[in-house]
Amino acid sequence: MVNSITFLPKRMQIRFVKPSIITLLFACLFTVSFAEPSIKTSATGMPVSEETIKAGETLFKAKCSACHALDRRVTGPALKGVTERREVDWLIKWINNNADLRQSGDADAVAIFNEYNGVSMNLFPDLTEEQIKSILMYTENGPLGEVKTEGGPAPAPVDEGLLNKTNWLLLLLSLIVFIVVVIIVKTLDLVGKLTGREVIPWNNVNATLMLFFLIIGMSAGLYELSIHGKYTLLSNASSEHGASIDRMMKITFIFTGIVFFVTQIALFYFAFRYRQKKGVKALYYPENDKLELLWTIIPAIVLTVLVLGGLNAWRGINKAPEAGTAQIEVFAHQFAWKVRYPGADGKLGNANYNLISETSNPLGVAIDFKAEEILKELETDLVKFQQAIDNLPRDLGRLKGTLGGLVGKEKAAHIKQIAFIESGDAEAELRLQIRRRHTQIKRIKTALEAKAIFTKDALDDIVGEEIHIVVNKPITFKFRSRDVIHSALMKEFRAQMNVVPGIPTQFTFKPIKTTAQRRAELNDPNFDYHIICNKICGASHFNMKIKIVVEDQDSYDKWMRDQKPTFLVQEEAPAPAETESTGGSDEITEITPTIVTK
Repeated sequence: MVNSITFLPKRMQIRFVKPSIITLLFACLFTVSFAEPSIKTSATGMPVSEETIKAGETLFKAKCSACHALDRRVTGPALKGVTERREVDWLIKWINNNADLRQSGDADAVAIFNEYNGVSMNLFPDLTEEQIKSILMYTENGPLGEVKTEGGPAPAPVDEGLLNKTNWLLLLLSLIVFIVVVIIVKTLDLVGKLTGREVIPWNNVNATLMLFFLIIGMSAGLYELSIHGKYTLLSNASSEHGASIDRMMKITFIFTGIVFFVTQIALFYFAFRYRQKKGVKALYYPENDKLELLWTIIPAIVLTVLVLGGLNAWRGINKAPEAGTAQIEVFAHQFAWKVRYPGADGKLGNANYNLISETSNPLGVAIDFKAEEILKELETDLVKFQQAIDNLPRDLGRLKGTLGGLVGKEKAAHIKQIAFIESGDAEAELRLQIRRRHTQIKRIKTALEAKAIFTKDALDDIVGEEIHIVVNKPITFKFRSRDVIHSALMKEFRAQMNVVPGIPTQFTFKPIKTTAQRRAELNDPNFDYHIICNKICGASHFNMKIKIVVEDQDSYDKWMRDQKPTFLVQEEAPAPAETESTGGSDEITEITPTIVTK
């Protein structure tokens, strides 16, 4: 086409090219995908915008993704279309403090609690109403990155029903083939017995199969090693001590690999070579002291080398951290991690499990005014629990009165709640909670009187959802757990430590590669370091992780300057006395931040 255009007069060329460009632009507009909201109005009442949905997606991934997904049930239900099933105001109360909503006697809150067998959702009192609405807008719209094409044919949906039918059909055919083979073999055996002559020489068949499995199995093993061996013999650790672990693993793999190949080849070959044959008698060889000494001493030496090497590596990894090593606290709970950094004083404040409150102090940091807040919360809980006990007869009557007309899950949930109250289990559970609150109140008051654990070190601590550490500087992770045993696995750093309720643990290491360096090394711009839970701690265990950012000192200092201490309380300075204004403009009262220690 270009060659034919050049032969046209200049004016005709321009007249020809202009429509072509316009046509090309329209084609691009119809074929290029745009990340735009698919909803025009939102049930939240907020204006629909790309920024709001992106903010909701970020919050969803940080706060909700451990237990929820948009399109499938995880620990909790799928959240796609949740604003169509529930009122927005109710959802805001539920997300902020579902325990309060449940204790108030809200029927829906109680029904959800019972539906999930008494497992309550985490509380998020730190989320503002606007933040919750942005999350809900994200659940309405879905990710902005979803491709929306115009003019092209929509991809054909996968018929999962047909897929399942195909799988069942293949399973049935495999079973039929297996049954036919068994019948044929049994028939041949029966023919052999009737004729007195072996139809199938099973001894030779089994011996040949041994050789066949040796060749096929070894070939498959070597092929697998060539494909995934890079994940077995690692040499790209991102921590200083990781090189010693990788080296130890390689030595162990070499020794055990040699033993594996020698023993497996000998086992299958001997089964083939020395199978039973007519006229051949097996050699009776009861003992050989030299041979027994040889295969005892060699494994003993190899295992001694491996064990001593492992002990030496373990001693180097678990040596006491040097003075001045930075510390951060990593706190685990179902199903998320939180991190606490020391503030300007460089010291982490104390913490105690008796001071844990999902509403005001989720990490149990030892701050006196936080302890007083928790005491007020506990006193309020006592009143609510007693009111709930007094309201049990009313609740029972309401449940029985609304049972008619219900079907399916709703009816089953109602019947379960009625049985829960009539059996006395509901009152017993509430009284147990009252006893627990009384015990916690007593312990907190005793601690406040002693004042041993309450120091000012925690006032400037910073609680976050992401771990930032400095490359080539040792760091100590101090681990605590709120509920069950978790395990902090940092695979790129060759580090793992159990996180046990009531028993603080710690691990010290030195990162030697920044996140950017590791991304360049892997040629993966989306790579991130993570702590993942390596213990099966519950239904959403697989989603429990927290990002680690390894960066240089300047980047870390810049990030830290943007962080605000979590427990600083700001008070307004008293207004200055009125003075005559000379400028004619309003005076501005300065707000001075102060630390309240009550």
